Parts: sequence; C-alpha cells; structure tokens
Amino acid sequence: MLQSFNANNRVAIAGAGAIPPLVTLLTSGTVGAKEKAAGTLGNLALNDKNQVSIAEAGAIPSLVNLLTSGTAIAKEKAAGALWNLAVNNDKNQVTIAEAGAIPPLINLLTSGTTDAKENAAGALRNLAANDKNKVSIAEAGAIP
Repeated sequence: MLQSFNANNRVAIAGAGAIPPLVTLLTSGTVGAKEKAAGTLGNLALNDKNQVSIAEAGAIPSLVNLLTSGTAIAKEKAAGALWNLAVNNDKNQVTIAEAGAIPPLINLLTSGTTDAKENAAGALRNLAANDKNKVSIAEAGAIP
C-alpha cells in the first residue's frame, strides 16, 4: 500500500478503518497478503496514534508469529513493523517482548535477508530502550 508512506495518508488510512482488516490478514490472508499487511502496518506505525491502534487491534502476536512462520519477506516486514511499533512506545516495547519477539528477532540477525537483519536490529534497538528488555535481549544471546 504505497499510500501508507505519506504521513497524512497514514492518518487517513487508519481513520478509514483499515487497521483491523490488515491485522486479520496477518493470520488469514494469502502469503502475499500477509507480507503486504505486515509492511503496511509497519508504515502506518510511523504515526504515534496508529502505534496504539495497531497494538490494540491485536497485531503484535500475529507479527511475532510471522517472525518464525512467515516467508522471508513476511519475516522482514514483520520485523520492520515491530521496529516501528516500538519507537518511543513503552507499552508496545513491553508487549512485543512479552509476545516472544526477542528470540526470533535475534535469529533474524544471522539468518534473515539483508533487510530483515536491519529491521531486526532496529526492533531490538527500540526494545532495548526498556531496561527489562535489555536483560532479556542479552540473556537470549544477542551479545556474543
């Protein structure tokens, strides 16, 4: 959804009610739909209010699931969405960690595509803004 790259459109797309159907696609869509939904949610999450709406719609567990069960592209897009959902959002940082995202994000650092590695590193960076997550990230093996 190219329109989700525009800041004004992020607000309009969310306001039109697109977030819940996109979250549904993360679990019930085709392979391509899951990839596109994760990417679009990641773009929409660049807006602070959308971060809250996306989390409240239940996207985080589905995005974490894609980190392990999705295609290479889905993993990349899910990591990017989690990266953006964790930007300056303490609640999402905790929710993402509690959903089990840290181990698969660390795994992507070595096994993912180049973009997946970058997205996973960004997500872990933002998750590490939370002190408890710093410990969890270290304990999960992110620091050799």
